[in-house]
Amino acid sequence: MRALRVIARVLLPGVLMGALALGCAGALAGCAGPAPTGAGASGTAGNATPDASPNLIDPSQLPDSSFIYDASIMDLQTADSYMEGQTVQVTGEVIGDLILSDYSPDECWITLQANDGTDAEITVSMPLSQSKLIDTYGAYGKRGTTLQVRGTFTLACVDHDGLTDIHANHVAIVSRGSLIETPFDIMRFIPGVLLVCVGVVLTLVYRHLSERRR
Repeated sequence: MRALRVIARVLLPGVLMGALALGCAGALAGCAGPAPTGAGASGTAGNATPDASPNLIDPSQLPDSSFIYDASIMDLQTADSYMEGQTVQVTGEVIGDLILSDYSPDECWITLQANDGTDAEITVSMPLSQSKLIDTYGAYGKRGTTLQVRGTFTLACVDHDGLTDIHANHVAIVSRGSLIETPFDIMRFIPGVLLVCVGVVLTLVYRHLSERRR
């Protein structure tokens, strides 16, 4: 019994100190966080998982060629070859008349005029069925339907004799057309009346001078 007590007194402090040291080491490892995964000196190559961060570029992803340029009609009038074949989106007022295409009975032509004050124009080739969205064609005393057109821009279309146009594949109404009512203003007639009076006076003076020469 005395031998066991001696052994217990000698070994028990050592066992307690070892358990305390292991507990501290485990706590420090937990605060440090999980070890990084993936290939490397501190990782396991066989269990590596790819980084799923959305900010990384995937080299296997193909470029997207359907990017839409929201452009103004004036931009298209002064466009260079970079815009050739690009998908563009413009907004403008329909003016003039509807023209049926000679190349296809299912297509038609319209003219869009910019509504930003530049009065720039672009020709649009569109399916004839979509022309039913147009309720008014802009002219004197009429405001045409405002359309948003999306399609392929061509600087010199080989199918339409080199015309600069948009081949529309989507047409939407922005606002309906309307009649422009101009109020009657008598003051607008004053310059014309004055010019007529001046003309009459000059005629009388000319006749008077002609008679005196006789």
